[in-house]
Amino acid sequence: MKIKHYYNQFKNIGIHNNLSKLEQKRIRLLNIFCSNWFVIELVLMTEDAINKPDPTLQLLIHSGTVIGLFITVFLQKSKKYQLARILFFSLILYSNFMFCNFAERGGYIEYFYIVVPVFLLLFTNNKYLIYSIFIISYLLFVIPINYFDIYPEGTFGSPVLILIQFVIFFFLVQYFKNANIRSEKILENQRKQLEELNEFQSQFFINVSHEIRTPLTLIKGEIDKLNLFKNTSYAYESEKISEGLDKQVSKIKTIVDDVLDLAKMKDANFKINTEKVLLNELIHKLYLSFEPLCNQKEICFKITNANTADYWIKADSLFLERAINNIIVNAIKYTPKKGNITLNFSKKNDQVSLAITDTGIGISKKDIDLICNRFYQANNDINKAGGSGIGLAFSKEIIELHKGSLTIESDLDKGSTFTLTFPLTKASEHNSKEVNIQPTETTIEITNHTKITNTKAYTILIVDDNYDMRTYLKELLKSYNCIEAENGQEALTILSKNSIDFVLTDYMMPVMNGLTLIEQIKKKEINVPILMLTARTDSNSKLNVLRLGIDDYLNKPFEKEELLIRIENALYNHKNRNRFITDEAVKKTELEVNNQWIEKVKEYIYKECSNTSMTQEDVALHFNLSKSSLHRKLKSETGLTPNAFITEVKLQKARFLLEQNPAILLKSLALEVGYLHTSYFSKLYEQRFGVKPVKLAS
Repeated sequence: MKIKHYYNQFKNIGIHNNLSKLEQKRIRLLNIFCSNWFVIELVLMTEDAINKPDPTLQLLIHSGTVIGLFITVFLQKSKKYQLARILFFSLILYSNFMFCNFAERGGYIEYFYIVVPVFLLLFTNNKYLIYSIFIISYLLFVIPINYFDIYPEGTFGSPVLILIQFVIFFFLVQYFKNANIRSEKILENQRKQLEELNEFQSQFFINVSHEIRTPLTLIKGEIDKLNLFKNTSYAYESEKISEGLDKQVSKIKTIVDDVLDLAKMKDANFKINTEKVLLNELIHKLYLSFEPLCNQKEICFKITNANTADYWIKADSLFLERAINNIIVNAIKYTPKKGNITLNFSKKNDQVSLAITDTGIGISKKDIDLICNRFYQANNDINKAGGSGIGLAFSKEIIELHKGSLTIESDLDKGSTFTLTFPLTKASEHNSKEVNIQPTETTIEITNHTKITNTKAYTILIVDDNYDMRTYLKELLKSYNCIEAENGQEALTILSKNSIDFVLTDYMMPVMNGLTLIEQIKKKEINVPILMLTARTDSNSKLNVLRLGIDDYLNKPFEKEELLIRIENALYNHKNRNRFITDEAVKKTELEVNNQWIEKVKEYIYKECSNTSMTQEDVALHFNLSKSSLHRKLKSETGLTPNAFITEVKLQKARFLLEQNPAILLKSLALEVGYLHTSYFSKLYEQRFGVKPVKLAS
């Protein structure tokens, strides 16, 4: 395995992503030829050393070729590709010329010259280089066989015949090469068109989801209004209407999420976040959620073999639950009244299988292989009444992302069995039975106290191109002052002219979208909390926005209470952050002022310390302070009493004078810093710096 790894590394020397695929192929091909030729040279050198009586010439030719191959690879690594190719083909011509005419004479190796220009066609489209090598190869073939007396006259035919052989072989290969290049260009164009189509399709899904999620949000807002009838005679009816509408909104949201996730799966960066999941527990949860619906349709719904063992797998519980959910929904959809649906567990080797069997209408043989294709629907009366054709496609791709498989067996009018198989994790990974708590999109902690008391004191800028959405948001935020903007450009104008406390913006808008708006707000250093409210749920969009440093991000449709709490929290945190910044600024200013005062005191002592009669009273008098005030201020800022501070300044000055003039006399040094007694000064100096001043002075 290591040899294969090193060989792959060698093969890719000199390759980087900015190169075209054709150029990458050429570089890789030259690396392969160099490595293979190097091995051949080693074998030939060994053979010549053993079998030849005097292998000196052969070994010299082989050695020169090996050195040339190393230089070729080095040039590839240095990204000098054209030079590497010229050297490589020069080596071929050199090696062939030396063996034909000196080392292995009479071996008919000359015919290899015909291959050289043809071989070059693989590596370049440079006509000058191709035809130069063509002419050189032809001359190296023709001239030596007529100059050296190696072969009988007429062995290879006339030079014209040799030229015809060169031309026929060369142009035949060139024709097929050009045909292949044309085909590759057509394929490349088709690939680009498919990529553009996929990108268009993904953008279409995102745009459609945006269009759907906005009215969904508004529908949810209307549902909330039904709560106003909670304590009236219409309470029961309004509750039923609310439950029914909520159910339908959830269904639409699930379809939109499936479509978006299918689009995201095309992204190479799409990943699932796996953890240890107890499959029995996940299926039991789904069973409980579908049991009421099955009872309503009079379908016998049961689980078998669920308690025979604990089936632990590695899974993203959210995605896997949605995938299995789609299959069970289909089973219920296509199973008539009085039918049966069974969820059966089985284990084989290191795998667990879950068979979902129904007694429904079944699937025809021609549809089984197509049923999991995106947007495909079998032709039956139930599908004609509705359906998106994305549920099973989504489920299959999710199952395969979990390294599992989905197989389908079915007979028309008898029923179907969908078998999901997953690899089990090692039993040693689980010391005890775990309970998997499914993560939710958002966790909101609702407290009884209100962080923001006077909401009317805050102005919120609502940025959304949808008039109904702006109206709905204004109604939700009626306790705040609200200003509207239809797009990011209009919002920037409002921000420049008004004092705004909070920005609530959509993502997708004409003229200037939400992402560009946030970039401009950050660029202009407008200090305002921002919450993005959007229908876009793809991770790239979310990460792009979060990287800009916004305060929050909320998907449509949303809960009214959640939005209000997020805004309140953001305003509260912003207020505290500003207060902290202000306090820190005040502290910093005070510190700077105090530092400046300490420097002035130090300068005064430094200047006057040669006066042997200077005391702390003199310092206090100079700065218009009482003795106690000087003591308090110096102690709080430096930790030293006035006398200790004066001594420290004097000793620092003494050290400076010594460094400037090591030959200074001890008596002169002591007087310079205000000490009459040299012994006392010397003692203080040694205590402070660990060395006597006279040692430095000597």
